[in-house]
Amino acid sequence: MIASRRSLSLCSAALMLSAVCSFTARADEAFPRYPALEPVVAFWTDVFGRYSTQDSIVHAAEYPQVVLEVLHFPEDLPATVRRDREEAAKRKMKAALLRVHQHRQVPARLSGADRALFDRFQGIPGDDRFRKAADTLRAQRGIKERTGKALEIAGQYLPTMENTFRRYALPLKLTRLPLLESSFNVEAYSKVGAAGLWQFMPSSARIYMRLDDVIDDRRDPWTSTDGAARHLRDDYAMLGSWPLALTAYNHGRNGVARGLQAVKGVSLMDLIERYEHPRFGFASRNFYAEFLAVADIEAERARFFPDLQPRAPLAFDEVEVSHFVPFATLAGLGGTDTQTLRQLNPAYSEAVYRGQLWVPKGHRLRLPAGTSPQFQQQYAMLSSDQRADRQRAYYRYHTVRKGEALGPIARRYGVTLSAVARTNNIADVSRIRIGQKLKIPPQAGAPSGLRKVSLRIHTVRSGQTLSAIARRYGVTVSALARQNNLDDRHMIHPGQRLKIPG
Repeated sequence: MIASRRSLSLCSAALMLSAVCSFTARADEAFPRYPALEPVVAFWTDVFGRYSTQDSIVHAAEYPQVVLEVLHFPEDLPATVRRDREEAAKRKMKAALLRVHQHRQVPARLSGADRALFDRFQGIPGDDRFRKAADTLRAQRGIKERTGKALEIAGQYLPTMENTFRRYALPLKLTRLPLLESSFNVEAYSKVGAAGLWQFMPSSARIYMRLDDVIDDRRDPWTSTDGAARHLRDDYAMLGSWPLALTAYNHGRNGVARGLQAVKGVSLMDLIERYEHPRFGFASRNFYAEFLAVADIEAERARFFPDLQPRAPLAFDEVEVSHFVPFATLAGLGGTDTQTLRQLNPAYSEAVYRGQLWVPKGHRLRLPAGTSPQFQQQYAMLSSDQRADRQRAYYRYHTVRKGEALGPIARRYGVTLSAVARTNNIADVSRIRIGQKLKIPPQAGAPSGLRKVSLRIHTVRSGQTLSAIARRYGVTVSALARQNNLDDRHMIHPGQRLKIPG
């Protein structure tokens, strides 16, 4: 929530002397700086770029620009103790605000501390502003350290992101959104199910990218950036401004459209000032202001973080996989290891990394820069038992919930009732119990004869020894020598391809 609906009136000269009731952004200004919103932007700028994680800023959700108290805690203080002290500070502040509310008409009756509290709300209209503040108190923790780390990591991704957004003719400033959404943490996963740098929910992800048992493109920085660009482009096409499109990224474009219709408005400020709906809450009301804050900090990062050194952009090669191949096998072909390959290809499911499913045919695989020629040469030499034309059979599991029957469960997974019954040795299909764990067979037509390939390929590099290679893959020297028919364990040479036993 930004401030009180009335407190953010564009006519409020007390908040911003230059504000005018008919404020309109310049035609060439994609991201307007609404005067009434500037104090809120300043608040979030302090949260992201000034206050430490050891700081808690006590303020009211209704009026975030009014900082009531800043608490500072030792770094080693237990989280439970910190929460208790935050709650104690909020209770004390609530009592003070209610006293001020009681005497608001005669401020001369207020004591020194209460009078100072009264003065902090100068310029905020509304006779009930102190009561509203008392009812919406919260403690916002500073995240300066997280912002600094995010700006460091962003260097790996921003150049490629900007190229993607140029391709869609979108403002490059939008590529700063992951600073707000995920702090550029590729592994970010919210409690409501949003994932990746751009924090896509599953429902939105399925529109713009692949999300299934094999691949979750939300976790891929490059693919998800393409999806985010198209998502934002569609939001803008529907709503007509970037403040509304950005708010829609958080609140949903249909939700924003309904809000505008409800208040008969056309701008974000119409929503903030006049839209009363429980779902249009603190996060949505503040989203645009927070975006402006992180974008400002990134643009002036030398001022906020003078010692910060952004990471170099990630460089990699790309190749298209023309068969279904185990992930570990592909890692060996590139002269790399599974960990490095996983970092460059974070979208695969755990089933792929574990070898239960294979890297799909037609998928573009990223490799360490300069390794694609070697990879392609070795890929062409793969044997028929190391690659396949269809995905590997893979069993999934379903835990029975109250009210579920075997038939609907089978249909949900695209398999037959008889196949599920046969796989789980169920004689009576009407008798399943709550909490029972069912093994779901592959869909009809999925291969059943493909065996799991346990062999991996390692290409010997200059200076490597057999014992070092064995340690790298967690196998014994004797097993490695036996697998490759090596009589003399010291006789290996650069370029030699070794089979690694499982």
